[in-house]
Amino acid sequence: MNIKALRLFRQIVIQGSLSAAAQSLHISQPAASRLISQLEAEVRIALFHRSRRRLLLTEEGERFFREAEHIVSGLDEIPRIAADIRTRRAQRFRVITAARIGQGLVAPALVRMRRHHPDMEIQVDVYSRTQLEKQLGVGIYDLGVISLPVAHSLLEIVARPLVMVRAEALMAADHPLAARAEISAGDLASQPMLGLGRGQVWRDHIDNFLQAGGVEARHAVQSSSSLLACQMARDGAGVAVLDRLCAPSIDMTGAVMRPLTPERWVSFGYVHTERDGLSPAARLFVDCMREAVADIRQRSPEDRASIRPIDATPDDSAQS
Repeated sequence: MNIKALRLFRQIVIQGSLSAAAQSLHISQPAASRLISQLEAEVRIALFHRSRRRLLLTEEGERFFREAEHIVSGLDEIPRIAADIRTRRAQRFRVITAARIGQGLVAPALVRMRRHHPDMEIQVDVYSRTQLEKQLGVGIYDLGVISLPVAHSLLEIVARPLVMVRAEALMAADHPLAARAEISAGDLASQPMLGLGRGQVWRDHIDNFLQAGGVEARHAVQSSSSLLACQMARDGAGVAVLDRLCAPSIDMTGAVMRPLTPERWVSFGYVHTERDGLSPAARLFVDCMREAVADIRQRSPEDRASIRPIDATPDDSAQS
């Protein structure tokens, strides 16, 4: 496949026009137009609607971009990877994660890691759940932090649990259910639920909880961002489900959390490629995450009861 044509396609989508994309890649507009036509012929997909004024992505073109974008953007990493190998740069650490657990756990763990190695170059990439699982198969990272289990990837990966969290209903402080100590599926039967779309792991946990309680799982608002849903619940639009490890990801002013009953626990962990194993930096970061979990549990009795660390395996310990 013509890599230059793929790069051009990506730039057209990002910059919004063929001429701007051609200029950024230092090729003529007629040559750029030919490259796109060749790419469409090769993939047998009409990527753009063509008009006199501009190019617009077709539905198939949009899907192709979403699926291929992370692969094409990863090509830009190749010069940096080669430079690192040439210079044998050891003080570089890359972690990939999702927004919720990234803000709740990864960020405080990175603060600790920086104290140990202030000169280390750290890269943090934040993806949606779907994008993150695709990145796990690419393998250009030291560690991934994600809720478990994870989907099968192109590469053999090792997934290790780190912490368990209890799912809780999040709502405005003046919500009628806020007076309850625990929230059952029956309590939620008549409430507008806010959360992720179907097929997302966290959404599956919620649907399974409701269905086990004899409640049909319906969401008034579905979003690709669980944080957005939680913000809406905080502001009185309904009820969302979150956990106390990830709660710092949003401003909880005016919101309360009540644990679900019967208890519903979800695990978060870290993943790495089986081939590469854990680097010394990754081992250190795992220890930093464990320290962060311990500190988070000290915030309140509720945090301590709803966040449970999982004992380390022999492979988890940092090398001296």
